[in-house]
Amino acid sequence: MQVVLAMHMANELLSLPVAAATLAVAGLIVAMAARRSARTLGAERMPLMGVMGAFVFAAQMINFTLPLMPGTSGHLGGGVLLAILLGPAAAIVTMTAILIVQCLLFQDGGLLALGCNIINMAVFPCLLGWAVYRLSLGRSGTATPFRQYISAWAACVIGVTAGAAMVPLEAGVSGVLRIPVGQFLAVMTGVHLLIGLVEGAVTFAVLAYLGRVWPSLLGQGSGAAAEKLGRRPVLVSIVATALLLGGVVSWFASTHPDGLEWSYGEHSYGQTGDTVAPPSAAISAVDEWQARWSLMSDYTKRPAPLGLAPTKTKGESDATDAWPNVSGWASLAGLVGTAATLAVLYAVAVVWRRRAGGSASAAG
Repeated sequence: MQVVLAMHMANELLSLPVAAATLAVAGLIVAMAARRSARTLGAERMPLMGVMGAFVFAAQMINFTLPLMPGTSGHLGGGVLLAILLGPAAAIVTMTAILIVQCLLFQDGGLLALGCNIINMAVFPCLLGWAVYRLSLGRSGTATPFRQYISAWAACVIGVTAGAAMVPLEAGVSGVLRIPVGQFLAVMTGVHLLIGLVEGAVTFAVLAYLGRVWPSLLGQGSGAAAEKLGRRPVLVSIVATALLLGGVVSWFASTHPDGLEWSYGEHSYGQTGDTVAPPSAAISAVDEWQARWSLMSDYTKRPAPLGLAPTKTKGESDATDAWPNVSGWASLAGLVGTAATLAVLYAVAVVWRRRAGGSASAAG
């Protein structure tokens, strides 16, 4: 059985020891980030965490054809954008929630590879990207909006590329590659450098919008008097955009393989065999379990009832090549995923608020 893992790192790229180690490291980092966020994230930004998480989930469904590489596509990561708006700790928690929803509901990213995906797509972009942004920005109180946007662009390029560079290293340590690690690393960083440039443009646009309607969020104004709109209309507009992206705009996503899939599954490295060794029996068992219980594998209708392993007839393709792919199932997946991400992060915010209230009461 061939498993489709649409956008994120698959189980087949890892060995069990590396998967276990990265899951443990990622769990520790997320726990520390959650503890810090619960103490430092202001009440006004907690709703933004859920709303922006829903937006990033929906935006990640929109693959775009890469410039200079017409047979390859990329998608928004969103970690740098979240770090700029929420701070790196809350951004890591938000990205982790997105990745968990994608993994469990849609089989997007391997279950064993969840730790790697958190490290590569949450930790590196949120921490490194935020650090680059702050260093480039200087004193935020004196930085012009243009400098903020350019700083965000640089942060996206460096953060996204650094996270992507971890994939060949993790696969190399796992011992599953049949190609030189250096070649895989060069291709991955080249592809994701282009993706980072496009992500910088999207981040630039979102920050420009928020800078006009909620300038205090970016340190461009002081207090509610500087806001062009009330905060609630801004939050509603972001949720509405997320629903539109997941429910409709996703029909127009590129059908080309994404940067990771292309880098190890489609790119020619001069050999005729596979670039990755066949997965072990344990890895295959986890893949099969994930395929049985994912609600809508690859963001579409399940080919078998929940709990049964999907089967594929000879010559059947994993995905349609039609463009635009006007699909009610894809729309349903986008809406369900957006709502699930918002609900998970809302629940996290409620828990944080209650703990903060309990701490305040105890202190009083």
